[in-house]
Amino acid sequence: MRLWVLCLLALLFVGLLIAVEQSGVFDRVMGRNAQVTVPVFGDYQRGSLSFQDDNDGGKDVFVAQVHPDAPLILSGFPSYASEQFQLPSDSRPLSGTYNLAFMSDAVPGAEGALRVTINGIKRADTVLQHGPARQRVQVELTPTELAAGELDVRLALVGHGPMAECTPNEALAAVVTILPETGLRLALDKPASTTADRLALWGDLIPVKWGADEKAGDSVTLITAARLVQRGYGIYFGDSGYAGQQLVDLEKAAAGRPLRMPELRYPISLASAGENAGARRFDRETTWRYRYDVSQLPNGELPSALDLRMLMGPIGETRTALFVTLNDHLLLTRTLSDVDQRLDTSVALPAADHAERNELAITLTAHERDELRCGSRRLIAAEMLPDTVLVGGGERVVTPLAQLAALLHANMPVALGSGPLSAPQAQTSALLLGQMNPTSISFSPTQPGSTIEVLSGDLSAALAQVRPAGQQWLVYFPGDEREGAVVERFSPQAGAARAAVALLVTLNRPAEVAAPAAGATGAPRATADAAR
Repeated sequence: MRLWVLCLLALLFVGLLIAVEQSGVFDRVMGRNAQVTVPVFGDYQRGSLSFQDDNDGGKDVFVAQVHPDAPLILSGFPSYASEQFQLPSDSRPLSGTYNLAFMSDAVPGAEGALRVTINGIKRADTVLQHGPARQRVQVELTPTELAAGELDVRLALVGHGPMAECTPNEALAAVVTILPETGLRLALDKPASTTADRLALWGDLIPVKWGADEKAGDSVTLITAARLVQRGYGIYFGDSGYAGQQLVDLEKAAAGRPLRMPELRYPISLASAGENAGARRFDRETTWRYRYDVSQLPNGELPSALDLRMLMGPIGETRTALFVTLNDHLLLTRTLSDVDQRLDTSVALPAADHAERNELAITLTAHERDELRCGSRRLIAAEMLPDTVLVGGGERVVTPLAQLAALLHANMPVALGSGPLSAPQAQTSALLLGQMNPTSISFSPTQPGSTIEVLSGDLSAALAQVRPAGQQWLVYFPGDEREGAVVERFSPQAGAARAAVALLVTLNRPAEVAAPAAGATGAPRATADAAR
């Protein structure tokens, strides 16, 4: 009898466990506990947005990462990244720390560290843990750094992979991802109140207030945010921030071009750009990268060549090779020898290999001549010299977006309209408008020469309802907005039907300006200046 009762109780207990498991109670409790101990910031912009704390009457502030929409990831030994912080000037920093949070994943046997250098001075080395790990570093800022006005923070992943057994040369021994809660914690002598200080503390990422109620018709906020985008500022649409006239006043006071979008002048130095400066010691492979937008180039003039100057050694007993790519197009491969310890070469940069946003990569690989290199390692030293530059004289390009902007400028005023937009849709709309030179366009709903209508939601249905009138184009992001916008002639079957948001541009009267070619994209691809 007792045995039967015990069996019944056991069955009831098992059934209770199954019911609880299916209800998700354990998951919710464990998930809540995990969130308390390990906060997760999936959205880099949201994680970097709020700088102002309520502590100490607004004197305790946080300065976010400068590039919240471009996460910093270091892969392999060695690898490099950098970020620049602007410090407030009217509200003076009294003390502060650089708080670094990162996720690391190092294979067993790897020996590595994440190095922090601030304004050229090495400030911290943190040994990587084996396996996935979340790590934090806090570096106290010196009085010299606090008075510097800006901080140049360079991160380097240094070390080597497992040495106990043969590993392929391309093996990736460690990866570090810098988390969005990384930034500066500052104590100020008074709360930040001026526009210049607020922009510095935002890291050029301006909060724009756009509620969750999908409000429509706030064209002033959209236009002003677009003008800030054109000037190089980041924007984030959310529940708090500036809107309407407040945003207009901020835009008027935001004088000067932000640090993160410098206007370039030829010759353009690559070695002075953050992580490219200084000597490196590496085993197997290292890469120098330089990124530039066509909009940053003087008068839209593409670079014609890369003048590459490097110092290397010792490479006598290795198989060392050089690779140069532009947007993943191979421009140069070269096997190096002892006579190449000082490299001086020029690499042509074809206009056809350029895009609206460009990445130039210079890679060195160094392998032991002996293929059976179990446990052996040879360090190569290399430095990109300061006279490594991009040379001007390339083709001058006018992108389809620039051509469309010229049409709008010749057909002002421009009327802007939209239906209800969520905050993400409004942000995408402002980013699209920001690429059409909105600072030179006057907007008014009265007797417009052109109209821009924001389409969102089911774009296939929206395009099917558009009444063709005059000359019409669609502007949209085919994927991530960092890939650049596409301009194409209006058609109900246009590629914009697959986008989340699109701008329908209608020209109400003809103008003496060249129109974008049908099917044109945001990439220059050797598009000659229409004025020639």
